Amino acid sequence: MDEATQKREYAAEEVTSLNGELASLEALRKQLTLELDDLAKAIKEIQDAQAEAIKLRGEEKTEHEAIVKEAQEGLDALNMVIDILDKFYKTAAKAEVALVQNKPDEDVPDAGFDNSEAYTGAQGDAGGVMGMLEVMKSDFTRTVTETEAAEKQAEQDHLEFMTQSGMSLAEKEAAQKEKTRQLTDANSKFDEGKENLDAEMKKMKTAISELMELRPTCIDTGMSYEDRVARREEELAALQKALCILGAYQTYGPDGLAGQCDNA
Repeated sequence: MDEATQKREYAAEEVTSLNGELASLEALRKQLTLELDDLAKAIKEIQDAQAEAIKLRGEEKTEHEAIVKEAQEGLDALNMVIDILDKFYKTAAKAEVALVQNKPDEDVPDAGFDNSEAYTGAQGDAGGVMGMLEVMKSDFTRTVTETEAAEKQAEQDHLEFMTQSGMSLAEKEAAQKEKTRQLTDANSKFDEGKENLDAEMKKMKTAISELMELRPTCIDTGMSYEDRVARREEELAALQKALCILGAYQTYGPDGLAGQCDNA
């Protein structure tokens, strides 16, 4: 009977120990699962943000290139016009009055200037026209300069964002890999612990059955009545706790053992 009792007590201790380990592993599995869910969301957010940033950067770059191209074409055309007008006004300013050998034909319509004068290209208006063209040239030049500067800054900001977000992404992916490894390890240990718990539960059940069979024939008749009552109560309490553990395990599995039979 003592051997059966020892088997039962040892099995009960192992069950309690294994249950504690399984409870810790289950808590770890739940925590790791939550952390992996959070990491997956964070990784997706970073990847989405990077994809959006790349898309917007491409659109902005295309827009900047179009603005610079248009302004540069306008500037080139304007420079051509300025060059032509500048040459025209300079040539006209140097014109000299040609001597007219023949008497002017009185029937010829008025040309707006004396026939004894060369047409000097409206020199009075030249300054205003050239000034306006120079203002336009300045506007085109400023557009090119400012747009190129904006493109350079935008590219720098984009590179900085991609670098920072890339570092954050790498950290989270490394954490995800490590926590996935930890979860796999915890799952493996949990499955192994559950198998061991099943084995110990069977041992305890067998020990209880043996104890129940041996008990009627193993009562020490040399014990006093009070000792026999105390011994019987002790044995009954131990059996009740063992049966409680078995019942809780069969009903709830490993999770049902925690605290269920402390007062049994």
